[in-house]
Amino acid sequence: MSKEGERHAAELIRLEGKRKELEDALGRLARDEAEAQEVMELASHVQRLEQEVESARAAADMEKDMTNDTVTKRAVRNMAKIDGQLDALAKSMRADGETFEAAYVRALDSDMGKSMLKTRQDAHALATGAPTDFDMAKARAELMGSN
Repeated sequence: MSKEGERHAAELIRLEGKRKELEDALGRLARDEAEAQEVMELASHVQRLEQEVESARAAADMEKDMTNDTVTKRAVRNMAKIDGQLDALAKSMRADGETFEAAYVRALDSDMGKSMLKTRQDAHALATGAPTDFDMAKARAELMGSN
């Protein structure tokens, strides 16, 4: 083989080696990118779990803060607000020459009045520790589910 041929053969061998090195590097890069993607997905999952834990802690703290006394006070305040809203509804529905009591009865018979009265009854049940309609429905569902 001539010197020129030997030089080309050596260059070819060097280039083949370089190509192999680049292919290996490209393979490592692809693995590194896949690992980086997996790390990002895991980090995202960890972040979601941390948020869920934080939400659960906040809910547990709120549960601790919501003592019976607090619930009772809030329920009593809600009852007072509803009483005021029912009065305002009756005043807004009052016709000329109609007594407030008659307008109040009409207000209670309206859909809005029935809704307010239901809310007031639930607030009263919470304030007195009596079961609410929600408690009754839940208990009824549990009884029906156990049959």
